[in-house]
Order: sequence, then C-alpha cells, then structure tokens
Amino acid sequence: MSLPGNGIYVVRGEMATLMTAMRRGTRWNATAYVDDEKDSLLKLFIDLKQELNRIEDLRLIEPQVFLAPFLEVIRTADTTGPLTSLALASVNKFLSYGLIDPTSPNLADIVERIADAVTHARFMGTDQSSDSVTFMRVIEVLHTLIRSPEGAAVSNESMCEVMLSCFKICFEPRLSELLRRSAEQSLKDMVLLFFMRLPQFAEERSDTVLQKRFTIGDAASGAAQEKHKRKAVAPAPASAPPRKSSTEEPPQTPQSANLAVPGHLKAPILATTPASPAGNILDMQGKITQTPTTTAGSGAEETTTAASEAPAIQVEAADSEPLEGGEGVEGGSTLTEANSSEYINSVGVRFTQQSAEPDAASLSPYGLPFIQELFRFLIILCNPLDKQNSDSMMHTGLSLLTVAFEVAADNIGKYEGLLELVKDDLCRNLISLLSSERLSIFAADLQLCFLLFESLRGHLKFQLEGYLKKLSEIIASDNPKTPYEMRELALDNLLQLWRIPGFVTELYINYDCDLYCTDMFESLTNLLSKYTLSATNAVYSTHIISMDTLISVIDSIERNCAAAKSSSNNKESLPEAAPASRGSRHSRHNSGLEGIVIDSGNGVGSAPEDRVENIASFINSSSQRLRLQSGSDRVGITTEQLASVKQKKRLLSQGTERFNQRPDKGIQYLQEHGILNAELDPMQVALFLRENPGLDKKMIGEYISKKKNVDSKILINFVDSFDFTGLRVDQALRLYLETFRLPGEAPLIFLVLEHFSDHWHTQNQEPFANVDAAFRLAYAIIMLNMDQHNSNAKRLNIPMTLEDFTKNLRGLNGGEDFDQEMLAQVFNAIKNEEIVMPAEQTGLVRENYLWKVLLRRGGTHDGHFHYVHDASYDVEIFNIVWGASLSALSFMFDKSTETGYQKTLAGFSKSAAISAHYNLHTDFDALVLTLCKFTTLLSSVEQHEPAPANNEIQQAVNFGLNGKAQAAMRTVFLLVHDYGDCLRESWKHILDLYLQLFRLKLLPKSLIEVEDFCEANGKALLILEKPREKQESGLFSSLYSLISSEGQREPTYEEQDFIKHGRKCIKECQLDQMLQESKFVQLESLQELLKCVLSLLKAPQGHKSIGLPYAEDQTVFWMEFLVKIVVHNRDRMIPLWPAVRDQMYLLLMGSASCGYDYLLNRCIVAVLKLAIYLMRNEELCPIVLQSLKMLLMLKPALLLRISKQISIGIYELLKTSAQNIHSEQDWQIIFNLLECVGAGAVPPSYDDAQLPLPLNGGAKSDGALSGEEEGSTPPERGYTSDSELNKTSAGPAASSPSAENWILVNNKDSELTTASRPQSPPSSSSPPVSTLVFSCQLLDHAPFALFKCWDSLAFIVRSVAHITPYNFEACVRCIRIFVEACRDGGIRQRRKLEAAAKQKSSKKRKPGLASSASSSNLTLLTGDPADNLAQGNAAEQEDLAQRYEQLSIQLLDLMYTLYTRTAQIFRWWAEEGCTVPQSAALWSPGWCPLLQGIARLAMDRRREVRTHAISCLQQRALLVHDLQTLSGTEWCSCFHQVLFPLLNELLPESSAAGQLDASLLEESRIRTATIMSKVFLQHLTTLIELGNAFNELWLDILDYIERFMKVGSDTLSEQMQEILKNMLLVMHSVRVFHNQDGSLQQALWELTWRRIGEFLPNLKEELFRDEDLIWPAISLDSTQIRYAKSLAAGDYTLTLPLYGRGPKPSPRGTSKSETLIEPVKQRKKTWARIRSKLLKGLGKKN
Repeated sequence: MSLPGNGIYVVRGEMATLMTAMRRGTRWNATAYVDDEKDSLLKLFIDLKQELNRIEDLRLIEPQVFLAPFLEVIRTADTTGPLTSLALASVNKFLSYGLIDPTSPNLADIVERIADAVTHARFMGTDQSSDSVTFMRVIEVLHTLIRSPEGAAVSNESMCEVMLSCFKICFEPRLSELLRRSAEQSLKDMVLLFFMRLPQFAEERSDTVLQKRFTIGDAASGAAQEKHKRKAVAPAPASAPPRKSSTEEPPQTPQSANLAVPGHLKAPILATTPASPAGNILDMQGKITQTPTTTAGSGAEETTTAASEAPAIQVEAADSEPLEGGEGVEGGSTLTEANSSEYINSVGVRFTQQSAEPDAASLSPYGLPFIQELFRFLIILCNPLDKQNSDSMMHTGLSLLTVAFEVAADNIGKYEGLLELVKDDLCRNLISLLSSERLSIFAADLQLCFLLFESLRGHLKFQLEGYLKKLSEIIASDNPKTPYEMRELALDNLLQLWRIPGFVTELYINYDCDLYCTDMFESLTNLLSKYTLSATNAVYSTHIISMDTLISVIDSIERNCAAAKSSSNNKESLPEAAPASRGSRHSRHNSGLEGIVIDSGNGVGSAPEDRVENIASFINSSSQRLRLQSGSDRVGITTEQLASVKQKKRLLSQGTERFNQRPDKGIQYLQEHGILNAELDPMQVALFLRENPGLDKKMIGEYISKKKNVDSKILINFVDSFDFTGLRVDQALRLYLETFRLPGEAPLIFLVLEHFSDHWHTQNQEPFANVDAAFRLAYAIIMLNMDQHNSNAKRLNIPMTLEDFTKNLRGLNGGEDFDQEMLAQVFNAIKNEEIVMPAEQTGLVRENYLWKVLLRRGGTHDGHFHYVHDASYDVEIFNIVWGASLSALSFMFDKSTETGYQKTLAGFSKSAAISAHYNLHTDFDALVLTLCKFTTLLSSVEQHEPAPANNEIQQAVNFGLNGKAQAAMRTVFLLVHDYGDCLRESWKHILDLYLQLFRLKLLPKSLIEVEDFCEANGKALLILEKPREKQESGLFSSLYSLISSEGQREPTYEEQDFIKHGRKCIKECQLDQMLQESKFVQLESLQELLKCVLSLLKAPQGHKSIGLPYAEDQTVFWMEFLVKIVVHNRDRMIPLWPAVRDQMYLLLMGSASCGYDYLLNRCIVAVLKLAIYLMRNEELCPIVLQSLKMLLMLKPALLLRISKQISIGIYELLKTSAQNIHSEQDWQIIFNLLECVGAGAVPPSYDDAQLPLPLNGGAKSDGALSGEEEGSTPPERGYTSDSELNKTSAGPAASSPSAENWILVNNKDSELTTASRPQSPPSSSSPPVSTLVFSCQLLDHAPFALFKCWDSLAFIVRSVAHITPYNFEACVRCIRIFVEACRDGGIRQRRKLEAAAKQKSSKKRKPGLASSASSSNLTLLTGDPADNLAQGNAAEQEDLAQRYEQLSIQLLDLMYTLYTRTAQIFRWWAEEGCTVPQSAALWSPGWCPLLQGIARLAMDRRREVRTHAISCLQQRALLVHDLQTLSGTEWCSCFHQVLFPLLNELLPESSAAGQLDASLLEESRIRTATIMSKVFLQHLTTLIELGNAFNELWLDILDYIERFMKVGSDTLSEQMQEILKNMLLVMHSVRVFHNQDGSLQQALWELTWRRIGEFLPNLKEELFRDEDLIWPAISLDSTQIRYAKSLAAGDYTLTLPLYGRGPKPSPRGTSKSETLIEPVKQRKKTWARIRSKLLKGLGKKN
C-alpha cells in the first residue's frame, strides 16, 4: 500500500501541527513579535516547507531533509516537553508509515541520526505527567525504530545508546510505574528481536575487526567537535579474549571495569511543582527527572568542568540516579556540554565530545559484538553479589535473559563468546540467586535455569549438577526462611526438567554412572519419595508435584514402551528421523556431544591428553571409564557396562572413605578390589590422587610426602601430572597447592617444593639461573603469602612491602637478581589474592575456588555430556525409580480424596505396563499386591476359617461404600486382563480377591455357576446348603436362637443398595474374562496360576464329625476354578497335568474318607469334566485316562453313592473322546469303570506310584480296598477268559487263572455258589463252578448307573471303530459282568426271590444253595435310598423290572452283534498289518465267552429273557457262517463250556430248576436238548475226526438224554427218544458206526447200545432190526455223497426228518409243548418212509 504523494502530505501535516504548537509556546507567544526567520528552529521548518512545496513526491528528497527539523526539536533543550513529544510522535509516524526507504544508500546515516537524536533528547521539564508522556514518546520511537526494517542498519554503538536510554527509564524509581513498565516491555521486545536475529550473525574471530572497533571508540572519545549533536561511544564489547578460568583471579564483584554500574544512593522526593524551565532541563544522557531547586548545591557544580555557560546536565553527588551516564554500555557514554570537551560525572564516568558527522565507514549494522555486550550486561544485572544491583534490576535482568533464552537458547551455544559467558558468570549468578528470599526473583531464576539447562546442558554438566544440588537443598530444607512457595516452585521446576525427553536418563548416565559425580538421579528420586511421604497431616500441592515428578519418569518410559510395541516400521524410522531434526530444534543435536564410549583417557586439570591417558589404567587393565566423545566415534554402552561402572563406583567410594581415614589402607583396598593394579603403579596412583575430588587434601599431602611414597616415585609422578607451561611461578604454585595441603613439617614442605620447582623450571625452558633459584622464589612466595594474610603474623610483624620482598630475594637467582617487574607482579598478585589452602577455605573464597575447579573440570573429558535419544536405559531408570514411585503412589492413593486418586491409578497402570514390557515380574507382583491391599478385601485371617455372616454383610456394604476400593479393584483386574503374562507371585493375591468376593457373595453368576452334566440344564450353582439343626423348645433355646440368628440376618434395604454398587463394580471388572484369557498367557504365568490355585485346594485333614474348621464350599469353589482354567488351557496341559491330577486325587480321597459329601460329589464331577474336555486332545487322552484309576480306588460303597455322576460322565466322555482311546490299558480302565459303577463289580487293585499319598493316613485305606480284600496282581489284559477254564489241552485245574484274577465270593444268589455247579464229567474233586457263571464279585449297583453304563457299553460295541483286537476281551468281560448284574432282574430282585423262597420252603436247604457267610461281604456302608423308594412304590418297582428285562434282551442283541462281528474285526486289523489271532483261533477269546453269556441268560428266571436267549442260540448264534471254520476240538469245547453247563442248569440238582415254572422248565429242556442235537448232527463230520474224544462226547450226550427222560413228563421223555432216534439214524447213515471198509465198528457200536440199553433197551430192535439185511449192501461212498448233497441243499427230509418237518421254534412268549412235539404216530410213519426209500435206492443200484 502506498500513501498519497508517498507520504508528502503526512510530513506537511506533522510540520504544520508542530509549528503551530511552537508558536503557542512561551518562547513564541503573541505578546512579543518574533521574526520567524531569526528563530533557528522555525527557520528549519520554514525552509522545509518551501522545499516540500516545490515537489509532489516525497521520494524526490532524501529522508534526512524532512527529518532534520524534527530531530533538531528533539535534540534541543530549549523546547518544552509537549513540543518534544510532538516531534517524537512525528518521527514515530514517519517510521511507522514507512516514509524512510530501506533501500536508500544513506539508510545507515539516517537511522544513526534518528537514534542519536532520540537518545540525546533534551527538553524543559514542566510537570511529572507531561514529562512522563515525553519519555513514553522516546520509548515508542526507539521501539518503532528497532523493530522496523530500517532498524537493522543501526550500528553497534548506537544500539548500545538505544538500550541505555531504555534502561535509564526502566530503572529510574522516581518515574511513574506505567512508564517504567512500558520501558521494560520495550526492552523485552527489543531483546526478542535481537536474539531472534542471532542466527544471522557470524562470529568474527579476526583481530582486525576488533582493532578497528577499538580505534573508532578511541577516536570518538578523543575528538572535540562543537556541534549540538552528541553521541555516546560504546567501546567494542568482548574486546579482550576470553578469560581462562584456571588462571584468572576470581572477582569479588563480577563486573567489567569498562562498565558504569549505577549507584544505589537514595533519590530525593520528586518536586510536585514545576520549577523554572531554565533550571529543569531533562536530558536522556543526564538527569531524566526533575529535582527541587532547593536541593541543587554547589557541590554539583564543582563536579562539572569550568565553562562559560551553565552545564547542560545537572548531576548531583547526593542523588545520582541509577544507571546514570553509561549504564549498560561498556566504557560508558560520553556526554558533552555546550562549551566542554570532556566531563566526568560523580560516579566517575567520563563523557567526551564527538564529531557530528560520523565516519561513514563506521556505520556498519549491529551484530554479534552488540549482542555479546548486551548479554554480558544482562548477566551482570543478575549478580546478587553486586551491591549496586537492586531487586528490580535483577528481576528485569532475569526477565530479559528469559526472553533471550526463550527464542535463542539453542543458538547461544553456537557462539563461543556467548557460551563462555553462560558457563561462567551466568550459571554462577543463577545458582547464587537460588538463595534469594524474594519469591519473584526466585521464580524468574528457576524459569531461566530451566530454559538454560533444557537447551545447553550438554555444555554445562557440572553446572547442572550444582544447580540440582542447590534445588535439592531447597526442597529438603526445614529452614523457616525457606517458605512453602519456594519449595513448591523448586519442585515444579524439577518436574519440568524431568519432563524433558531423555533428561532423567541423562542424569543417570552422566552422574550416577560417572565415577566422580554424585548419584544425582538416585538421590533426587529418594528425595522426592521422602517428600511425598511427608504428607502425614494433609496433602498439599508440593506433595502432589513431587509425586507427579516421579510419575513423569514412569510416563516417559511407558511412552517408549508403547512406541516400541507400535510397529517395526516405527522402530526403524526413529533412528533415521533423529538426525534430521538435530539441526532444527535442539542445539545439543549439533554440539557433537552425542556419543558415549568406554575410553582410555581422562583429562585432569589442564594436563595434556598424552599424560591423561594413563589415568584410565587405574580402572582395571581395560580401563573402562565413561567417556563422552563426538558422534562420529559413538559406541553405545551396554547395560552390563553400566552395571560394571556402578559397581566400580561403589568400590571407589568405599576406597575413598578409607583413604580419608588412612591413605595406605585406602590404596590397599582399591588394589584388592581391582580398581588399582595389584602391583603399585606410581603414575596410576598419582593420577588417582589428582582426579578423585572426594579425597581429603590433607591426606593427599601426607601421603605424597611420606618417604616410602617419595622413594616409589609417587610424588614425582604426582608433580609431573601438572602442566605449568606458560604460567608464572606464583600462578603455577597456586595451581599446585590447590590439589593438596602442605604438610606441617618444614622438611616435608621443602620436599614437595623441590619437586615442584624442578618440574616448573623444566616446563618453562629454565627461565632462572638454576632450579635452586626457582625453589627459593617458590619458598619466598609461600612466606610472602603467610606474611600478608596470616592474622598471627600481622600482629607480630608489619607486613612486608614490595621493597622488602625484592630485597629479600636479591642475588638469589644464581647470584643475580630476579626480574623486578616479575617480582612486582608476583607481590601484587599474592597481596591482592591469598593462596588459600583447600582445607582452610571458607565463605566466598571457598566458593570462588570451588567454582574455578568446576569450570576446570568442565573443560576436560569429564565435562562431556551424553545425550540420550532412545529407550536403551529405561530398564535401569525404572529399577531405580520404581521403589520410590510405588511408595509415593501408594501413599498418595491412601491419602487422596475420593476424586483425587485417578492420577495415582494412572501411575499404577503405567508402571504395570513398563514392568510387563520388560518382564519385571517382581515389580509387577509388588504393584498388584499394593493395589490388592487398597481393595480392602485381602484376607487377614486363615482362608479356611469361615467368618461370621454378619461380618460378611458388613464387609460387602463397606466395599460398596468405598469408591476408592472399587477403583483399585477395577485397576487390578484391568492389569490382569492386559498383562496376565507378567503375573507370578501376585496370582495368590488375585485369587485371594476371588475368594473374598466369593465369601461376600459378590461374584457374578458366571463364576458361581459351573457346568454339570448331571443336571438337566447342564449347570449347577456352587451353593452349599447347610443343614438346619433341630430346634428345641423352651425359653433358653428360643433366646439362643434369637441371638444366633443375628449372624444369619439378611441385609437391610439400604445395605442391599450398597451391595448392588459393589456387584456393579465387580461386574465391570469382568472377572470371568480372566479365566478365558488364561489360555493366552505365557506358560510360566499359567504355571504360577495353577500352582497358586492348587495351594488353595486343601484336602480335609480330619473327619467331618470331629468338628475341625474346614471351608468346604471354598474348596469346591477353588476346585471348579481350577477346572475352568484347565479346560481353557487344555491344549497345553501335558506338562501341567500331573500336579492337577495329584491334587484332585487328594481331594477325592480326603473328601471320601472324611465324610464331606458335597465336596465328594463336586470332586467326582470335576474329575470327569476334566477328562471329558482333556481327552479330546489325542496326545493328552491316555495321560488323563490313566488318572481316572483314582475313581477305582474308592470303596465300593462310595462308588455306589456317586455312581450316577460317574456313569453320566463316562457316557459323555465316550461320546466325545472314544476315538482317541487306543491302548489296551486305557480301554481296560474304561471297562473297569463301567463294570464297577454300572454292575457293582468290586474294583481291581491298583498300585499307582504316580499318585500321592493323602495327607491323612486313613484316606487310602478308607478310599481303596485293603490288601486282604485284593487278589493277586492281574495280568496285563486284566482278566482271563472263562473259555480257558476247561480246555482239553489244559493242565491241572489248579492253574486256572480265574481264581487268580477275580475274587470268587459266595453271593446271596444261590446260583453263584460253587457247590451247585456240577459238571459232567467232573474235572476235579471239588465241585466246579459252571463255566456259564462269570467269575466275579458283584455288590449292589444303582439301577440308573447300570442303565447309563449300558448306554456307554452299547455305544462302544455298536461303533465298529471302537472295538479292536486289543480291547475285545475286556469288552467281552464287561458284557459278561453286565449279564451277571442284570440276571433275574438284578441283585435286589434276586434277594427278594430268595427271601420268598425261604419263607415258602419248609424243607431243609441243600448245601451250597446259599451261604450265610456271604451276606457279610455284601453289607453296604450306606444303604441305597432307592430300596426304600422301590418298596413303597409298586408302580416304580414294576417299571424298574421292565427296564431290567429290556436291558437283558438288549444285552443279548449286543452280544450277538459283537458275536457276528468278531471275525470281521480281527480280519480288518490283520489287513492293517497288526499281529492279531486268525479266524481259526477266535473261539477261545471271542465266540466262546459270548456264547457263554448268551447261555447264561438262557438260565434266567424271566420267561421273556430266557426264551429270547434260547432262541438266539437255536436260530442265530450257532449258525453263524464264520463258525464253520472251527475245528472238532473247538466244537467239542462248545459242548463242554456252553451247551452242557446250560443243560446242567435244567437238571433237578440245579437250584435254578427248582425256582422255574414247570411249563417253562419243560420248554427250556426240550429246546436246549434240541439245540444240542442240532449242533451235534450239523458238525458230525468234524467231530468224528476227534477219535476217542468223540466217543466221550457221544457218551456225555447220551447221559444228558437219559437224565432229561427221567426227570420230566412223558412228553419230555418222548421228545428225548425222538431226538435220540434222529441222532442215531443220521450217525448210522453217515457211517459213524462203520469202518472204512464198510464193516461195523464194534467198539463204538457196542458202547452206544450198551449205554442206551440202560434206559431204552428196545430202541435198537426198533431202529436196526434189519441191520443184517440192509446195511451190508449200502456202500459208504454213496451214502456220504447223498448226505453231503442234502446238507448242501439245506434239505434234511431224507436223512433228518426231525429238522425238515419237525417242530419249529415257538413264537416269543409261547409255552405250549404241542407246537414243539410231533405226535409219535406221525413220526413212526416218517421213519417207515425213510426206510422204504433207502431200500428202493439200494435195490436199483444193485
């Protein structure tokens, strides 16, 4: 935007306004005519007006043309304040409107003129308000000038004048507050601009530039020009090279000799009435406030130079203003009067006149010299030791420095000159200001320190250490002078520092892991923790800040952990992004101080590096010391190396303590622990003495001056470690004596000074005649120091003068004198600054010494600072801060209000995240324990001691009321859900919470509701119903009931509401989710969890009746808890299962033996539930299945009580996991369980060494069978088939394995007695047991369990894949036991029948029918309640009988199914390459026992079952095609083991025969005999091959026919005769009675008829009366062919009329004998037809 006329109208308007004001002034009033032409000021404006009238564009004239009149008005002292104010406003407008072209070639001259005029503004004071406005205008113009684009052209000197003017106004206390604050704000804006431009300035190191600036300053100060324009000269700042801290003398008051600092004399009270204008000239270069005329004394005039005119500035010695004349400008400002060339004010500042036209060459824009000088001046303003600095000045200095660091902190470190000021003066002033009692200065100081150390701490390692130490002292101070606000500010500052990324880690690396630095981080951490824990009465903000500071470390580490988890891409990009950002923000990224390595060198003092390299050897041979080097050589230090350094630091600290007591012991200790070489190395020890700042200086002096150490060259090496090159002898001696204290004995002093003199003389190229001269001078210096500064010496003698000193040394330089100038310098140095021994230093002297040492250390390798950019050391940091943080968090959580604990909970959560990330299990466990305590639910009593219900209600209510406890509970389970992998020992505390919530009934339903396959809905609640005690009547009983009922009371409505709040909290915790998530936790954590749960599962120690306290419901809860965990983790339970199994076994045995029924029932369900889920894993299946043997170790009576649960569980198990059961041993367990649980069989004996012994000694004996009851060890398959009992090739009967494997007991069922089992022929002297009776011991069984186990058995058999050759025999045995169990309607039904038979029978019982002794073996421990129910409910009894009958028939079908599949099963497995018996060998293990089972049911009392069994034998079982492969021996075995025992049961001698109905018995005998005849004739050809065995078999058959004919009715007798006739005719037809040649086999023929003749003597005559006529003509071959053809066609009409046309099996349920017995007459006709056919056939053939 351009102005009209480019601003010419603006200039005209301002000029008109100013001229109008001038004419109205007192000088130009209307009373007297004044010629405008004669007035110089108006003449300037008139000329300018004419000039402007000639042009239309302001750019046609130079800016200085239209500025000159305005600047002259500002500069002259003849104008009033308002007029000067108008002129200043005009200039401000010109600058603001941009009327000065920044591209003008004369820009530098223009801005110089403006700056000079404004900074030298003079006017006549009127009143305070008007003068303040004028000064405000001055500030505005300077502010606008500096911040405008033209301001960049202002020179260094003018800029110093500008700043000086602002400082004068700012620091003048008599000016208004508004004006001073405006000046201060302008200063801040200017400082902001200067330091924002700092990166644009280059650091010029050439001497020519500095010399030129000196020249300009000197010329200006010496020139005398008689112009009104005056200018203050600012000599070049920082003209001297940077001082060496090691050699400079510490200033008592750190200020430059070139700087005029304002005095602090009390200013007089301002005059309220304006004095005459002539006497109150206000000058920006002199007095800027009015003083009363009465106070102006002659003394003031005398201080001015004698001149013809009055001085232009009034300076009074009594009230010299602050910052007057030259404040802020090095060398002061020159102020000229009208006729004076030089002026010195009362403060001593010299003012000289200067040329009006500055040299154009000197007008270079301001740059780094001005910035450096301003920075130095601001630092001096902050010096608390300078008495001239007021509080307001220090506060302003701090504020301006704060602005500088806010905008340029990172750039300040790039300039060596500025950095040197920061390292020395600034840091010392700031640390000193921490002792200020002014809160505002203290706060500003802390803010500046934060900015300083945040950006430049890489250069300020030891300064930062000192600052943090001072801060710690303030925080921990109990001094009443340290107010609470200061501690709060200090803590907040520390918090801000700790929030700097990487700051905490840098503290640890640079201080805690530095051998000679304090453990800064650890000590601060402990301080913060202690301070937090000091909030005993109330929690203040300081306690919260200290806790926040600790948490800030946790926050930082947690963020690093989260970033590490985020993605691998982020991990890769972080190291790459860091260098990119290094140049943009933090100067530390460009400082070259980024690396940390293990280096072998260390600088001490000013020693050169080639000497310092030996220092490293005192830390082991590898010399591992922390070294900070440039980034190019960066090598990361490992955690192990840090740990090693920390260990060495501890040893070094202990060695230092020992050295300070006894130096030799300290050195010896360090040698023993490897810090120093075992063989004493003099240089190593010397460098150790030089380097270790913790050593006592006195002890060092004593140690190095000992004769043995001198002889071992320790003293020589100690002296040689100093670098005295270029140092004067007194300076070198001062440096030398700072490291130790001189010994008190003169010879020892001589000794150490001799070595010093020799070393110094050599390093400085022997400046004296000889070494003795150096020694004498050094000793003289020691004496001079004592003479000048020792108080005792001063009292006795007058201190020597320079002449005395030089006189004493006359001729001692090899006969010559020393250089007198050098001696004078030495004398003055010693006189002005004492050489103070370290041990004797106090106060400021000691502080100066320590600061000098600090700066010196900072210049060595020890001063290198390591920045940390990553999370490499977070674990070490967390390990240090963790304990303190946990204590602080716990304390603050406990003390915080209901709404103030969220921050602490966040701290807990973040700490947990860190612990989990770094697998710090111990820390994580401690944190969880702490939080669990805050839930108020951790148990304080033994968990198995139930608490009163009343107390439980109160606890639940308290939890619902306590919001803090609920928050802790939520946090605990949030941690469990998120970091379950990290839980170890703390699992027990988590489980304790579960237990207490269970006790208080606060658990969600999902945790107290468990799966239960025995329930209809599949769920069961874990609620133990406590039995109610019988109530007694009576007054006392009622009173007792009332009192005791309080413990059983229900909660009130209000309490219920609070309990609901607690339940809501628990629901939010998602406790059940923990169980589900357990499958995702690491195996170690899962192992700990299981270990804790198992430790809570305590088996009962004594019987329930004893009354020992035992929380049965809690044990059940933990057991179900365990089951859920195992189920969720079933895929990885193989290594964990043994512990679970053992504990479940102990619980099972303990509950069984101690009478805890609820626990027993739940335990059984739990074991089976585990098996159901785990056995789905094929690898885990056999392991778990073997564990189920524990069920078989229970007593039979207990098995009976829990048979329902087991039977259902086994069924569910088989449905899901049967396909995973493979081995014979595994199937054996399944079938044993089915037998024992379903059929009531006595469990087999197991001696499993894997299972633990119960804690109570009686558990095993109670829970398992005793040794006397058990039989011998069973074979591997578990039993021996009954088919092996009577093999023809078997040995003696004593070897029968049946007696070895199964206990034969006398059952109440008389059919099981051994005396009632006669077999024909008898095989031993003792009456054998029928082979149809399966040898086993059966006790009571539960009908439900029997039916459910039958379902399991049927499931196994009917699935082809489940029956294998390896489990076939066990399956058959199980079926046989089931047959025995359900025979005759079950054991209970048999008992009833026997009881009824006893009542009816008046006869004497036959021996063996029943044994009274057997009843004792069947006595149950606990009767089955089903008996009583059955007796009282006839309908249920009838239904039960029908189910038993149905089960028996189903067993028949099952046996037949297995019977028909036997050969196929074995054939399939043989095809798979398995070693199994062939079909020919299947009789004994397969077919025979199944036929025996079927035959056993053919002996049943129930008609339906008996008929079905006989029909199965007659029509299906014996006709199976696979049986055709059997040999004659096996068929003979079939008669002996199946058919003959069945026939025996139908003889009168059998007890079963006497209990059957007559018609049923008759029918059974006929059908059984028919089966015998049928099998015999069908396999007659095979049987004939047996020879003598066939004859015996034939005689046995005849024996049974005879018996049946004699015991039954006529019908039975006739039927037996027909069966016999049929058998004889067929045997005769197939030539059984003939030899191969056709002749009659006399032996068999005669034997047959001899035996038949005993009961049917006429039968031979009836059948074979024509034997001599017929049979010789019949060839054997034709008969055999005809017989074979008839058999192949299935037609037996020709040869076997009884089979072709004989009786058919009766329908099911039919018992009429007419359908089975053919009339005798009809059969006779049949036989006649056969005979005639045979005769006709023979005749044709012949």
